[in-house]
Amino acid sequence: MANSSGGPWARLLLVDAAPACGPNGGVISTRSIAGALPLLLLFVAPLVASLAFMGEDALSGPAWVALLAHPQLAGGLALSFFTATVSSLLALVLALLIAAAHHERGALPRGLSAMLAVPHLAFALGLGFLIMPSGLVARVIAVLFTGWASPPEWRSSHDPYGLALIVALVAKETVFLVFTLAGALARADLRSSFAAQGAAAAALGHGGFSIWLRLFLPQLYLHLRWPVVVVFVYAATVVDMSLVIGPTQPPTFAVVVWSDINSPHVADAARGGAGAVFLALLCGTALAAFWAGLRALAPALKRFATRGPSARAFPRWIGLAKWAALRLLFLVVIVTLVLLSLAALWPFPQLWPDQLDTTAWGAVARQPGPLLTSLGLALGTSVLGLIALVLWLELTPRQADRLVVALSVAMLGLPALLVGLGQYRLFLRLGLTGTGLGLFLAHLMPVTAYMAIMLIGPYRAVDPRWHEVSASLGAGERRFLARVKWPLLRAPLASAAAVGFAVSFAQFISAQLVAAGRFSTLPMEAVTLASGVNRPLTAAFGLLLMAPPLLVFLLAGLAARPRWSGA
Repeated sequence: MANSSGGPWARLLLVDAAPACGPNGGVISTRSIAGALPLLLLFVAPLVASLAFMGEDALSGPAWVALLAHPQLAGGLALSFFTATVSSLLALVLALLIAAAHHERGALPRGLSAMLAVPHLAFALGLGFLIMPSGLVARVIAVLFTGWASPPEWRSSHDPYGLALIVALVAKETVFLVFTLAGALARADLRSSFAAQGAAAAALGHGGFSIWLRLFLPQLYLHLRWPVVVVFVYAATVVDMSLVIGPTQPPTFAVVVWSDINSPHVADAARGGAGAVFLALLCGTALAAFWAGLRALAPALKRFATRGPSARAFPRWIGLAKWAALRLLFLVVIVTLVLLSLAALWPFPQLWPDQLDTTAWGAVARQPGPLLTSLGLALGTSVLGLIALVLWLELTPRQADRLVVALSVAMLGLPALLVGLGQYRLFLRLGLTGTGLGLFLAHLMPVTAYMAIMLIGPYRAVDPRWHEVSASLGAGERRFLARVKWPLLRAPLASAAAVGFAVSFAQFISAQLVAAGRFSTLPMEAVTLASGVNRPLTAAFGLLLMAPPLLVFLLAGLAARPRWSGA
């Protein structure tokens, strides 16, 4: 691979300085520029411009004065960082226990893809219905233990401490972190390395618990750094879940900022922009303090890791039990949504509705606009994002991937409020607010970011000898791609497309801002309905949020199966 000084930006200026060096060549040619253009125009340029517009309110003195005087500032911030810290730590601990137990067992967690496909908002809706005073939990308690004749007077889904929000976040983010760990532990190089290291440690007298804590966990840290950052930032800045199931007096700070951003008053909107910047700065400060604390603890952790052997066995049953409980929770949430969407009459404390009908589903069928809009956006953005990424990976040198990876990490690591506000300000200047193109681009950017993170590594890891062997047999470039390379990459391509579809289907903040009231998607309708009294219709929309991503993940799993089976 050719080398040139100056990094990827300098290489991007060397157009036609030398001929292309193949799919992973080191010098940009006209062909490479053509392959990079779709991703540059649809993802890189809009995202860079959006990032530039994010700080528009950061220099507004009156906005900051108004923000610091906001009566819900202290309470909202305390709730945001309490829920984010507790949920992130619990999700990390649970994910490590679950991944370790299944690794010890020699099997991947079952049902992982299906649980990952359930959108956060849909899960929050189902959990809210499950734990509300007249929900299934209260009904079971009433029938089996207390004999309540009317719903208890408890604050569950909108409790003042954000406990319901924490439960929802822990459930969803545990699945995401288990998915991350399962992907790392499934790598052939890491699997063989862990097997050899584990055997050596066992010979020195270390039990399974000691091996995992002292040997495997420090190595998995590298695979968990950015996922944990994404989990924490998401939990601290989530809006849709907080609106559905979070505290209200005061709400989390993200909801405070969201309310200001959507205010018709210019001063309030500017205060909301300053609040989004402030929230991002506080998230960065909290993460920097966390990493600084880890570095300060590094000598103590090193001493612990090198301490004498411990023969304690790994408590596999704990991780397996946690995973079973998590799967049961997801199942009960889905069952609750199904029953509630069909319940015409369901008096308390009965465990089964008196009457079932399809009134709610009939209302959905009469107004299919939000569903069709979400489906069209999800299909269009996932397909276009995949095509743009494949063109980039085929025709540009791997050094240029640093730009896409850095922007993708920025897209996922920054608060969605801040990125969405930057998009809105950019599209407002370009006249794209309230247009189908603006809404499509607002969905395409996060979809492409997630797909890039998932696809770039596996795509670049394909052994170049496959290409050499194919060429020696007289196969052209197109035939090599269609018959060899893309079949080898079926699993990563299918997984990336499924994740892209699910990400698009769940977009709320950027879509709500850019749509400007002229378009409606399923998440927008679900959040609006969640504040009303039509529970069957809200449950139906919650199921609609789940069903298409689940179906796409199922199809991706089928498509990822190898065509050949060996004896």
